[in-house]
Amino acid sequence: MKKGKLESRPKASFFTVGCKLNQYETEGLKEHFRAEGFEIVPFGREADVVIVNTCTVTARADRRSRQALRKAARSSSGAIVAAVGCYAQVSPERLASIPGVDLVVGTSQRQRLIELLRQRQQNPGGQPLVCRREFSDFECLDITSFDRHTRAFVKVQEGCDNRCAYCIVPSARGPSRSRSLEDTLRQVNRLLNWGYQEIVLSGVCLGAYGLDLSSDGKRIDLVELLKRLEGLNAPARYRLSSIEPSYISQELARLLANSPKFCPHLHIPLQSGDTEILKKMRRPYSAEQYQDLIWMLKSRMPDMAIGADVIVGFPGETGKHFQNTYRFIQKLPIGYLHVFRFSPRKGTAAYRMEGHVDEYTKTLRSQRLRELDQQKRRQFISSFLGRSLPVLFETRRDRQTGLLTGLTSNYIRVLAEGPDEFMNRIAKVRLERVQERKAIGRIEP
Repeated sequence: MKKGKLESRPKASFFTVGCKLNQYETEGLKEHFRAEGFEIVPFGREADVVIVNTCTVTARADRRSRQALRKAARSSSGAIVAAVGCYAQVSPERLASIPGVDLVVGTSQRQRLIELLRQRQQNPGGQPLVCRREFSDFECLDITSFDRHTRAFVKVQEGCDNRCAYCIVPSARGPSRSRSLEDTLRQVNRLLNWGYQEIVLSGVCLGAYGLDLSSDGKRIDLVELLKRLEGLNAPARYRLSSIEPSYISQELARLLANSPKFCPHLHIPLQSGDTEILKKMRRPYSAEQYQDLIWMLKSRMPDMAIGADVIVGFPGETGKHFQNTYRFIQKLPIGYLHVFRFSPRKGTAAYRMEGHVDEYTKTLRSQRLRELDQQKRRQFISSFLGRSLPVLFETRRDRQTGLLTGLTSNYIRVLAEGPDEFMNRIAKVRLERVQERKAIGRIEP
């Protein structure tokens, strides 16, 4: 399918920049291309079509996306090069100006990608084809085969209605839209029948699931979806991806605590531990409210793993503000952190704010929080040494040690000796010691 040429079995390669949701969507595109007769080859190898799934959450993500597109144009002479995803949605003209880029598709037309590629093929010498339409209904990019064949991801929600001051995602992904309850249950049932032992529910703003839906006049929300999943006759466990604190209700907490089918693990974005900065960020909670939520969850589920996102260097963040954040996290039972340096995004409220923090200070603050992250991870894992926890082992061994590798329900990475028969199975493992970010354990008979 090179420019001006139609191959009997064209080759396609993919490169992904950004979050797990982007990675999920790339895998969905790969499946779509395979079904249409394409052979998928590694990025950098000669191909007829090269797809770069872009990200624009930070300036670094922008830069990596542009670099990948330039590499794609160099590595596959004559290939059709397509930029898709968030950066393509927000700044299509910028990507279309890169030499060698033939097609730019945002976040709402990716199911038409092969059709658009064929359109471009018929006009190989013209200007890049730019397809940036208004956001449509929920776009399904389902995956039936996952790399390690134990955990399957199901995207149930797209877009975000929150307008946090620093975030470009609403511009890139559009308003919140939900996958229908019926379609979600069908996809989960398919994955369970294919033998997946864990289903991870994902979305841009997962907690908003169902707020745009109704069924027989009844309101649908995330709790209703989880209740329906709990009722499915399957031994698998369910895990939630990142969920905003304002969407975690007492009802949701009770459901997670009372059912063994739901993993005691939540990733709850914090962004700052200082209420003044949270207000500037337009986050809908105070530091005290976030703290109360964490302690409420831990009181119901003492073994729960809680992760948090934190942004350092937001405009106006002083040394005192940062110290408040550091001490706030230090005191809370948070198990791990994802630390980000503030990156001004054109089109957001924070882009125009005064008091921008210099890059050197941002780097120092992020280093301190990453050191705290290491302490938190080690403390959390150490608190389970001597205990036996259920571990879902993956279908590949750890590359460095050759040991079985898997995850506990509360998100501890575990290595253990054992035969291949334990792969894609949940087994009780006694945790014996900490090794970096992992636990070394022994499978119990």
